[in-house]
Order: sequence, then C-alpha cells, then structure tokens
Amino acid sequence: MHIHYFQHDDFEDLAYIGEWAKSKGFTTSCTRFDLDDPKLPNHKEYDWLIILGGAVGAYEETLYPWLIDEKKFIREAIKEGKVVLGICLGSQMIASSLGAEVYPNKAPEIGYFPVHLNIHANQDDVFSLFPEKLTVMHWHNDTFNLPEGAVCMASSATTKNQAFRWGKNVFALQFHFEMNEISANTLIEKSGKNLKISESVQPVEVIRSMIHVNAENNRIFSQVLEKLLLMKH
Repeated sequence: MHIHYFQHDDFEDLAYIGEWAKSKGFTTSCTRFDLDDPKLPNHKEYDWLIILGGAVGAYEETLYPWLIDEKKFIREAIKEGKVVLGICLGSQMIASSLGAEVYPNKAPEIGYFPVHLNIHANQDDVFSLFPEKLTVMHWHNDTFNLPEGAVCMASSATTKNQAFRWGKNVFALQFHFEMNEISANTLIEKSGKNLKISESVQPVEVIRSMIHVNAENNRIFSQVLEKLLLMKH
C-alpha cells in the first residue's frame, strides 16, 4: 500500500504514522506545500491521502493560492474513494473542501486537554476504538463548521468539532493524535515561544511534562489505522 501526504511546514511530518507505515512495509510520498512548485501525484499512484497540520489558515487563499489546488485535490481524492485522513489543519482543509466554513476559534487551544467522544463515536466502527474520554495534544487557533453530511465524533471544552467522519472514507481529527515524543518536542521548540497563557493555552513546561501521553495515544492510533486498512482503497 502507498500513502501520500500533504505537509505544510518543515517539521510537522507523519510522525507516528510514518513509524507505523514503515513497520507494515508500506511506501510513502509527500507534497510539500510550503516549498515552491509543489508536485501533486496522479490519483492512481496512492491508496491513502493524509493531510497534516500547519500554521496557515484554510481560508487564506489570497495569501496562499496553493490552498485552492490542495482543496481541489482533496475533493477529487474523496470522490475517488481514497481513504482521506486530516489532522489539525488537515481536518480544516477537509471541512473547507466539503463546503464548510473554517474560521478563528473563540480561543486558541494549545497543550494537552481532554476530548470527549460522543454517542455517534460509540456506534461507529472506527471511532469506537477511541475511549470515551482521552487527553490529547492540541495546537490550533482555528475551528470549522461541520460539512453537510458529516457526523461529529468528539468535542472539547474549547472546540465543539474535534473530530468528524464523512461517508465511508473520510476522517478528520482536529487534535494531534499522530504526535510521538520526537515530533511533539519539535513542535514545542518551533512554535512554543511567546505563548499567551490562558485556560486553553498551557505553559511550555506543562506541555513538555505531558508528552508521555502520546505513547498511549499512538497505541490507540495503531488500532485505528489497522481498521482503516479494511476501508476501500
């Protein structure tokens, strides 16, 4: 199986997903939208599309015209029946690609905070693999409305739509479930300066003290990824 992923900066990569893919003998390729002249594959060349995080806003098409091409590609991948997984900005890009509004959240959400899975998740063949409550890493300023036909699966105190599923093949996570110890430390190092501490933004030292949570989240994520292998691709 071949996974293609969209990367939007130099440090938010596949992280644990890359470890898992390598352990399965899967191949990966990448489009770097933060670099000049990003190359997009033919839809026949990959099985899964994963859209990762980044600092841009999904609505900033005037500043970043490549967002238009990226959203078009996402829509095509969905129509092709590919497994499409979006994380953080990636979830916002999926929402926008499906016609929903993305906009600044009422407050930034940065650090390790709990998300609560709902009754829809409990009844879903993929999201039922998540516990009803879990602590996860967040690093986002924006949020989104649910696309038409999407089902919200999780919420947090700050963000109503933390996860959704659209159809059989599209999965969106606002939180960073892909982070491992290395990628979490890198994100903190690159983006943790001058944080404005609040109820929904933790101090860097608190965030660092919670990195151990990622190991258990990765274990759960491995089960989720295994389940996605059963999806059409």
